[in-house]
Amino acid sequence: MNFEHALNWILTPENALSAAQVFAALVTAAATYALWRVTRVLAIETSELANMTSKPFVVGTLESSGASPSALNLVLRNTGNAAAFDIQLKLTPPLPDHHGNVDPDSTETTKEISLLPPGQVLPLTGVMGREIHGVVYDVTVSWTKEPGGANRDSLDYKVSTKEGFSGGWNAKNMHHVATELQKIRENMRGQ
Repeated sequence: MNFEHALNWILTPENALSAAQVFAALVTAAATYALWRVTRVLAIETSELANMTSKPFVVGTLESSGASPSALNLVLRNTGNAAAFDIQLKLTPPLPDHHGNVDPDSTETTKEISLLPPGQVLPLTGVMGREIHGVVYDVTVSWTKEPGGANRDSLDYKVSTKEGFSGGWNAKNMHHVATELQKIRENMRGQ
């Protein structure tokens, strides 16, 4: 059957309706296939998004301490929506101890925490800002979604001490308020 013969068959009035129905069926089939593909992609992406929002996400930072304007705290935060287990934090180079001394045999500071619920903040250790001023730390944090889990999520990044240090410009916290109340009481007793 050649093209002219097929065209004549389609243009015949009694066959035109059949040809239009076949064409409409083909268009409907193509549209149905396209809709199926879009729906499938949307379902996969929605499932991925739901999976991502139900995971823990842990970061370690150096933040200004409420105890002293010149101190920093090493802090773990679970910013995800699920509990994190078996958390391991590693900072390179090592942090100095509370006296400002660094162990000469140590190449890193490591901390291990068994559980950090979602939305929780855990201060791990404090250090004076002057001891680590200008130091850039390589940070590695890893965790699992269940206790003793084999699959570990991990995050590697760099953090500078100046990024979390407000140098005393932070808002007054309970420690400062208690100290100021004590001073007011002592002044009132002295009068």
